[in-house]
Amino acid sequence: MTEESPWTSFDVAINLILFVILIGFSIYILITKFAWIYLIIWVGALLLYMTCGRYVTCRHCDYLGKPCPSWCMGIIGAKLGFKRSEKKSFCEEGILNLVLFDISFLIIAMIIPIIVYVVQLVTIGLLIFDWVMLIIYIVLVITALVVHNVSGCRKCSIDCCPLSPKK
Repeated sequence: MTEESPWTSFDVAINLILFVILIGFSIYILITKFAWIYLIIWVGALLLYMTCGRYVTCRHCDYLGKPCPSWCMGIIGAKLGFKRSEKKSFCEEGILNLVLFDISFLIIAMIIPIIVYVVQLVTIGLLIFDWVMLIIYIVLVITALVVHNVSGCRKCSIDCCPLSPKK
């Protein structure tokens, strides 16, 4: 990391590790439940988060193209060819665009495995193993989001983000 980065290597690593575990766990749940339609929707939401979300978010960040605690999405944004915006603010794009094209896709991807378990609960019921998996998944989601907020968002310098301490 560069010296001027507000994040440590640990901040970046722990966020990325939690995100990869969350993705792996989501895929495991969707495949083992034979929820192929949900898996397609989940992949679509995640891809939209990693493309449209990067356009709306990463262009405003000084760390575009560098490791960041936003699950290293700054690197993905740079690989997609997005160039740094002149303004270092989400206000340029608007908070609505941030919510619609970034946060919403991430939330959709995170709740799809929960929806699969709810549908199964209503239709055929859940086994004890399913309840354990659901609880582990919910704990992983909450942990990933809390760690991201504490070690990422609270140290971020981008103005107008709804999660930033500078809002």
